[in-house]
Amino acid sequence: MKNRLNIPLNKLEGDQFIEIFNLQEADDSIFENYQRYDFYQVVWFTKVTGDNTYFIDFREYKIEDNQIVIVFPGQIDMLDVQGKEGYLFAIHNENFFNINQHLQSDYLNGYSSNVFISVDNQTKEILHKLMELILQEYNDSNRITLMESYMEAFLFHVSSLFESNEKIKNKSDEAVAELMRYIDTYFISERETDFYADKLGVSNRKLNELSIKGTGKTIKQHLQERLILEIKKEIRLKTKSLKEIAFDLGFSEPAYFTRFFKQQTGMTPSEFRDK
Repeated sequence: MKNRLNIPLNKLEGDQFIEIFNLQEADDSIFENYQRYDFYQVVWFTKVTGDNTYFIDFREYKIEDNQIVIVFPGQIDMLDVQGKEGYLFAIHNENFFNINQHLQSDYLNGYSSNVFISVDNQTKEILHKLMELILQEYNDSNRITLMESYMEAFLFHVSSLFESNEKIKNKSDEAVAELMRYIDTYFISERETDFYADKLGVSNRKLNELSIKGTGKTIKQHLQERLILEIKKEIRLKTKSLKEIAFDLGFSEPAYFTRFFKQQTGMTPSEFRDK
């Protein structure tokens, strides 16, 4: 594997990336203090010895051999990495979004935040074979399109374990799951918390409490992030002008569209397109 371990997770940058770290070779600084990252982390613990406590958003989890968990953007986590073997995948939000556009998984969508998936022997063999392909591509050419495809296959098998396990699914917060489905459906036309609170029959305050508890983010944050991902996707497709994208996504003025995008990303839509 490439020696990426000198690059701290909080220094990863770029429009797209899928980076891989060996847990047994990872620097303690990745996990030793609470860290917050703005991308997805998929952690596969193949072997766990010593302290088996993993803190995510100050909540304590007990980890076991052959478990996989997704840590979502904005969450904070801490782990004693000594005695842990496996892999950490750092996946840019846009790449993760592209993957789940195909899979449409409640698990990947964060409808059930921080569910630890136990990998059975059959799936473990499949994942190890996929890891050979993933690591070969990562070490050789690291083509993002192919990396996405391999990670999609990897996460397909992981999310399938979630979907087939009713006991795990029943632990998830159905209100949060329903909220995220509504956001996926209505984020272009409905950008106020009132709409989603009415849909779920709860107060704005209660809905935000449920959202923060279940995902670590407010309704507004989810709506903004979903909108930014859609804008980036439209810009990358290169089938519409920036003005057309702005109006199609519900912005009454291109100037407001530009201001919103820059506030969220630090660059204008034109700069993102040219980059």
